[in-house]
Amino acid sequence: MPSASETLLLITIFLLIPLHAVSSTIHAGHAIPINGLCRDTCGTIPVKFPFGTGFGCGHPDFVRYIKCSSETLQFSTGTGIYTISSIDYNSSTIVVTDPLMSTCSSMQNSGGFSLDRTSPFTIREENIFVLLGCSTTSPVFDPNEDLCDTGSGSRVCRGLYSCKGVAGIGLQQNAPISTCCVYDSHVGVGSGYALVLPKLQCSSYTSIYEFGDEGDPMKWKFGISLQYNDSYYTNACKDCEASEGLCGFSGLDQSFACICQNGVNTTRSCFEQGYALSGAVELEVQIKTIIGDVIRPLSSQSLHRLQFTIFSTGGRRMRKLRFFFLAIAAVLATLQEVRSHGDQPLSKIAVHKAVSALHAHAYVKASPTILGLKGQYSEWVTLDFSSPNPSIDDWIGVFSPANFSASTCPPETPSTSAPFLCSAPIKYQYANYTSPRYKDTGKGFLKLQLINQRSDFSFALFSGGLSNPKLVAVSNKIAFKNPKAPVYPRLAQGKLWNEMTVTWTSGYDITEATPFVEWGSKGELVRSPAGTLNFDRNSLCGAPARTVGWRDPGFIHTAFLKELWPNTVYTYKVGHRLSNGSSILSQEYQFRASPYPGQNSVQRVVIFGDMGKDEADGSNEYNNFQRGSLNTTKQLIQDLKNIDIVFHIGDICYANGYVSQWDQFTAQVEPIASAVPYMIASGNHERDWPGTGSFYGTTDSGGECGVLAQTMFYVPAENRAKFWYSTDYGMFRFCVADTEHDWREGTEQYKFIENCLATVDRQKQPWLIFLAHRVLGYSSASFYVAEGSFEEPMGRESLQKLWQKYKVDIAVYGHVHNYERTCPIYQNICINKEKHYYKGSLNGTIHVVAGGGGASLATFAPVQTKWSIVKDYDYGFVKLTAFDSSNLLFEYKKSRDGKLLGVMKEIKLRLAILLVLATLQNASSHGEQPLSRISIRKATFALHELAYIQASPTVLGLRGENTEWVTLEFGSTNPSVDDWIGVFSPANFSASTCPEENPRVYPPFLCSAPIKFQYANYSTPEYKDTGKGFLKLQLINQRSDFSFVLFSGGLLNPKVVAVSNHVAFANPDAPVYPRLAQGKEWNEMTVTWTSGYGINEAEPFVEWGPRGESMRSPAVTQTVDRNSLCGAPARTVGWRDPGFIHTSFLKELWPNRVYAYKLGHRLFNGTYIWSQTYHFRASPYPGQNSLQRVVIFGDMGKDEADGSNEYNNFQRGSLNTTKQLIRDLKNIDIVFHIGDICYANGYLSQWDQFTAQIEPIASTVPYMIASGNHERDWPGTGSFYENMDSGGECGVLAENMFYVPTETRAKFWYSTDYGMFRFCIADTEHDWREGTEQYRFIEHCLASVDRQKQPWLIFLAHRVLGYSSCISYAEEGSFEEPMGRESLQKLWQKYKVDIALYGHVHNYERTCPIYQNICTNEEKHYYKGSLNGTIHVVAGGAGASLSTFTTLQTKWSIFKDYDHGFVKLTAFDHSNLLFEYKKSKDGQVYDSFRISRDYRDILACTVDSCPSTTLAS
Repeated sequence: MPSASETLLLITIFLLIPLHAVSSTIHAGHAIPINGLCRDTCGTIPVKFPFGTGFGCGHPDFVRYIKCSSETLQFSTGTGIYTISSIDYNSSTIVVTDPLMSTCSSMQNSGGFSLDRTSPFTIREENIFVLLGCSTTSPVFDPNEDLCDTGSGSRVCRGLYSCKGVAGIGLQQNAPISTCCVYDSHVGVGSGYALVLPKLQCSSYTSIYEFGDEGDPMKWKFGISLQYNDSYYTNACKDCEASEGLCGFSGLDQSFACICQNGVNTTRSCFEQGYALSGAVELEVQIKTIIGDVIRPLSSQSLHRLQFTIFSTGGRRMRKLRFFFLAIAAVLATLQEVRSHGDQPLSKIAVHKAVSALHAHAYVKASPTILGLKGQYSEWVTLDFSSPNPSIDDWIGVFSPANFSASTCPPETPSTSAPFLCSAPIKYQYANYTSPRYKDTGKGFLKLQLINQRSDFSFALFSGGLSNPKLVAVSNKIAFKNPKAPVYPRLAQGKLWNEMTVTWTSGYDITEATPFVEWGSKGELVRSPAGTLNFDRNSLCGAPARTVGWRDPGFIHTAFLKELWPNTVYTYKVGHRLSNGSSILSQEYQFRASPYPGQNSVQRVVIFGDMGKDEADGSNEYNNFQRGSLNTTKQLIQDLKNIDIVFHIGDICYANGYVSQWDQFTAQVEPIASAVPYMIASGNHERDWPGTGSFYGTTDSGGECGVLAQTMFYVPAENRAKFWYSTDYGMFRFCVADTEHDWREGTEQYKFIENCLATVDRQKQPWLIFLAHRVLGYSSASFYVAEGSFEEPMGRESLQKLWQKYKVDIAVYGHVHNYERTCPIYQNICINKEKHYYKGSLNGTIHVVAGGGGASLATFAPVQTKWSIVKDYDYGFVKLTAFDSSNLLFEYKKSRDGKLLGVMKEIKLRLAILLVLATLQNASSHGEQPLSRISIRKATFALHELAYIQASPTVLGLRGENTEWVTLEFGSTNPSVDDWIGVFSPANFSASTCPEENPRVYPPFLCSAPIKFQYANYSTPEYKDTGKGFLKLQLINQRSDFSFVLFSGGLLNPKVVAVSNHVAFANPDAPVYPRLAQGKEWNEMTVTWTSGYGINEAEPFVEWGPRGESMRSPAVTQTVDRNSLCGAPARTVGWRDPGFIHTSFLKELWPNRVYAYKLGHRLFNGTYIWSQTYHFRASPYPGQNSLQRVVIFGDMGKDEADGSNEYNNFQRGSLNTTKQLIRDLKNIDIVFHIGDICYANGYLSQWDQFTAQIEPIASTVPYMIASGNHERDWPGTGSFYENMDSGGECGVLAENMFYVPTETRAKFWYSTDYGMFRFCIADTEHDWREGTEQYRFIEHCLASVDRQKQPWLIFLAHRVLGYSSCISYAEEGSFEEPMGRESLQKLWQKYKVDIALYGHVHNYERTCPIYQNICTNEEKHYYKGSLNGTIHVVAGGAGASLSTFTTLQTKWSIFKDYDHGFVKLTAFDHSNLLFEYKKSKDGQVYDSFRISRDYRDILACTVDSCPSTTLAS
């Protein structure tokens, strides 16, 4: 029987043995691999060394890449898991297949491919990567890079594009190969070894490793051929395989193991007796002894003496075994890297790789050994150290507790032993930091500042840098006199205004001491008990917080000091009463109690975010992680007498799972937090962790998942896990949101925010401040701009109406590490032009980013938004000073000097918030109407008898034509390059035709602009020299005669030199330019046309019917007089009688039937006036499953075939678009022109010009329009925008010239059904926001559609209510029409709108399916199933001068084109839709996608598309 000492030794050693080694030895006669027996096949594929079927099998370098799962051999990389289709062990080659990779038979959008830099695989030279469906602006086509093989690679591209499968990526068979690239070099594949398709702007890729028949791509072999490193095959492995074993490795030290069929794993072969720890267990274990502070192996003599007996189960015989406890463990759980704004410095240390390399001549000496003898909580320590092999990357780590060996490591799993080190140091510094000659002398010294952290300290000298640390020497231990002392008090407002809370940290558990605060004023002291919190490793959520970052946080105590007198100064001490009756007390602190709510006194508030911590001794600072932190802290301490309360709005200390850093931070802010309330908000670096309920599934908290922040600081939240709260301070109400939990409408937090804003008494607390970590308002940070949002995606959409409704003064955010201030703003529009001194009302909220408290700075995007007033790329903080209930001072101070930024020194920002009416800026027109260039009212009489103009023929339209060419011959005695010809109609354009505007003012010589003009030398370049010229102009029938005038003096000072004879159409009053439109019923077609016949001289009608049948339908007649219009030029120089506009309603049509029709007028003498005969096809019935084709565009305008009027190429793309539609008219069923119709801009004659231009289209298929700014906008007329873009038309012309099925034409919103389509057309020139009449219409239109019949739901509007990268919107800081999508996006999402299309911006752009700024589908060209969002398209490039894009690349923008073009939708059936973007110049498709889905996909719930449910419902 063993002695007591032997038993103790046996137990000690037993506890040091890895658990799995003990259990395996006890419960089995042989070792069992932890993953089961290794196998030599996976499915049908033989598996040989160096590969294995699981952990412990094969070579360890291949384990992370190759595994067998469900009988499938898999290859893993950073981009995905791929199937291994074959292995050739003779050539050391594997072939992997990517299920998303394109092949000839099936092409689809791909995800990309990568190889890790350190992997034992390389891409074989014969392997060819081909990029497909690339943008023409892709970097792969950069001629300076030479990345594409343009020789033989062209044949490969042509072969692939000949495959039918190209339809899967939106291309036509045999499409041009300009979007295909064959790589010459694999090094060029993205960055490193990664093929990143989004960066390369390509939609798919394929890989070919063998050409069976180069001419037939169906016979090519698709896959990725990889060469693996075969140098791992050793003699030991050969011996193992010869003994019918499989080569594997030890699970602890990765040494070789032979895994035998019977499960016994050996160190050599299955014929031998040695054992190994692999998937099996190694029974030779090196014992670790801990002597002092150094981990040392036992001597061989000691090992011989250490023999003991373990009984095996089943009564088997006892075995004497020699145990050697391993010094280093090889396997640890892989830690997910924490993403932050820069890495947490401690995360750079590869703690788990540390090994022992102790040297007898190396040392570290620390002094003094006892700290805090005078009660200090912080003290400097001096280190002297030496190494016989110094290096520039040697470093000193500070460890606490001082014993940092593996004996302190908890067992992670029974299959692994503890590593040599399992805890990161609490700080570190390089050995040469203060000893530059250390590398030469091997000697150095270092001064480090330590704080009391409840345990002792030791200092370790490491070589090998941070990535391969080798322990060279360990110091003596040092400690604070009382490590458990109460430290670092943090004040916070309680739940009542007259309550203060004190939180502090100590090493005293409630079982050994009772915590309290001793406090009072003027010598009157009381004691208030404190509650105590603590947490263990298991309370945290992941690594590093639960692993290398773990350190015992001690005990956190909070006491509540209640019923305080306002503004009274109180002293306090934090303390603990020990069980022996003695007390431990901190030093004495003091604070001033809060003012009572509404108290009219000076009150000063400091606000900032993202400060983090820094080390006064310079340690830890890898890459200047939070270099501004100490400066901010110092400035606040220096000005502390002028600060009443502090708000640190998230990203507190960036511990990121390294728990010791919270102590460091509370020590740093102690001078502030112990004197004034230090209120915090939750940030991503405190809370975010996947699967823990945080709104964002990132790993930013390093596994803390909010536990540290919720425990280390008190906030007056109802539930600390829900970190939102309100607090009152005198004249302030602060509503503090938690952006790491959902804040959107309908959530619990949204209800809290509204209640916080709504319940404040603004008489008492006039200053209403909203605080949050992430930017829910406005920011020009480059990463937000890349999101295409200028805010946290989904940020302000729900909240801005609350801010506006309850008149929030200022909203302040962190997260973005810089400073920025906006104008007072609502829905992207500045509503106050003042910048520094606000008097009276604001009617908006000023948004401030104050995230530059200390962490590494964030760059601004290179765009100047209209709402951004001040930006600063520096560290700083905000200070609010309320002087009284009417005056507030806002200051931004820099951390480096505490001074105000720029002009803020002299000019203070004062706010007094009430209510004001927003004034909107004049909207700039997209180019000017050419006729507006003529100063017609300045025209003078300068006729010359030798000057002339002759026009021929004099009678036009003798064969019924409505368009004809006229030839002009003209001469002048004084020709000039700026002479020009004006076409006037009516021909008599003198002052006698001018209406009397003022009886005291003579009318001008001319009062009507010409209907078109051209320069005299346009077709006669020698005109200036000869004085003679000719010109051919095209005229249309416009209900009056024409004359032609030669002017000198240019457009600005026109002088009439000569006037022509009159010319006219044979019947100027003839019915012309029919425009079809859908009626209010699906089986109704309307015909609108223009004539010169009033209802007092003829009856208008349409004669129509199918082949061989005819009937007549009467028409209603409307006209417009000058007084119906709203301003100049429409009522003045632009006025021209628009004639009579007639509309007839053709009802009860048979679906899809072709009808003929003629326009007619029955004169009162019984005769008839007829147009030519036209044809149209009636609409399909709702839900009809047939081919249906829709064309959509905006902003086309008109152009002149004769080249006239085109000043500055006003609408140069218009004719091309018109021609392409006419050419393809047989393949078009309906057209939508979504606003900015003809850009008449008050020159009424241009409406006739436009209807004539589109007559071939509009007379054949329904031509539906929407209202745009150039049709409607005019001040004081009810338009939403108070600009003058309509030129005084104020919607009258558009509402009369075209029919749309609205309830009232003045409200230009409507819906129309076409077969399988439902179109909801909004009027962006009237208010669309929630609560308006139009909003209710839009919701009803979307909600009332039967998606079984009409699965394709399309939203149309003129202005971009969705998303656009236009530079003007970027400068607005909105990427949309300001106030655009905020109200509507929840309707689009709720009712699953497929596509939303807009005009207004003169280019083309398509987004991903998107909701609240976030792409909901990563596909780009072939959408299967639910979109989960709406695809937004700008199609405003039909003709008017183009709009430039911002240089910023947003994440949601898939395709952009700076050219003229239009969109075509083709519904093949209820499940398949094709979208195409075609260019006007050639009619070719330049962008496309397909949607393929079933009705059930429409029914499926997506985010915010289905109502919330409960178990009861």
